[in-house]
Amino acid sequence: METVYELLADLPASATLRAPPASLPAREVRATSYKVGNYLRSRGVHRGSAVGVADDPDPKAVFAFLGSTLLAAPVTFDPPRSFDGRAVIAPTPTLDTYDLGPGGQRVGYGERPENPADGHFEGGVWSENPAFPPVSFDGDAPALRDADGPSQGALLSRAADAAATLDESDVVAVRAPFARDATVVGVLGALRAGSTVLLPDDGETGDVALVADDASAPEDRVLPG
Repeated sequence: METVYELLADLPASATLRAPPASLPAREVRATSYKVGNYLRSRGVHRGSAVGVADDPDPKAVFAFLGSTLLAAPVTFDPPRSFDGRAVIAPTPTLDTYDLGPGGQRVGYGERPENPADGHFEGGVWSENPAFPPVSFDGDAPALRDADGPSQGALLSRAADAAATLDESDVVAVRAPFARDATVVGVLGALRAGSTVLLPDDGETGDVALVADDASAPEDRVLPG
């Protein structure tokens, strides 16, 4: 089955991740995801490791997910404060609220953590190699939550269905939590279609919305979940 690594390798040139004012083209999405995978591996993340990621409408949350999947490490968005995982990636001011087991790594983004034991996402990631060795695991590798959560293959199969409803001109606004599987599927589908994934600030709108349940959105279309 296709893996997230293959999705990144074949990412259409038009695929974009936008969080105003930043707009990251496909080559930067791919290179940054590889850097994050390399950085997390240096922090001890490996296949089957549990990784917690803040459910934050920030590109770093997207990159934390993509980088973890390169290592076949399942991601829990909005992890509990007591998290039995290898790593938690969250805004630096919140790091002290997370309690990890022995060997757990806390990584903060935004300001540099005061605790030298905590990693700094930007500082660590930007110095990493923007290449990644070929991934050998198959689509059964875990993607979300744990070994019983949806696999990479399952997510990408659903993402292909979402991509079929989109084209390169579409701007897909993320207005639902990443902890919702359908949100992750929609983001992957939009990238696969070569669309723009928009993490909107106030006033920013797209053409298509990712929303939870029956929530309203300013966009004309809603991507089915």
